[in-house]
Amino acid sequence: MAKNWKKEAARDMMAFGSIPFYFIVVVRSIIGQYAIFIYQMVIAAIALFLLFKIFKKSNVHIARGIVLVVFTSLFYKDNLFVLFAFLLWILMIISAFYIKIKKTEIIKGALLGVIAAGIAHYLSPYILNL
Repeated sequence: MAKNWKKEAARDMMAFGSIPFYFIVVVRSIIGQYAIFIYQMVIAAIALFLLFKIFKKSNVHIARGIVLVVFTSLFYKDNLFVLFAFLLWILMIISAFYIKIKKTEIIKGALLGVIAAGIAHYLSPYILNL
């Protein structure tokens, strides 16, 4: 049993925004041949990479988490899934505070995630039509 199960659970929640989890979703969509979703996720990943080069001290897990929530919700178009995904992201936010990630890093991460999702949502149809 872990010394501090709450801290371990919080770190596990942050894994929702990890690189392996992000790309397992992308690879799964490649297998299913969902082109628009793939473009959205890849463009968002590139946008996040560039944004994090510019805006330091932002939480990348929170940012990737919001990108996942946005695009999987748009993909599934199911209210129960949207609620579930959003609740997972809220638990990520709570977990980030619990493991003492700075409030400014969490807020910046959320904002950069929203910006990256917006960029990907706007650009993906254009790239798909090339």
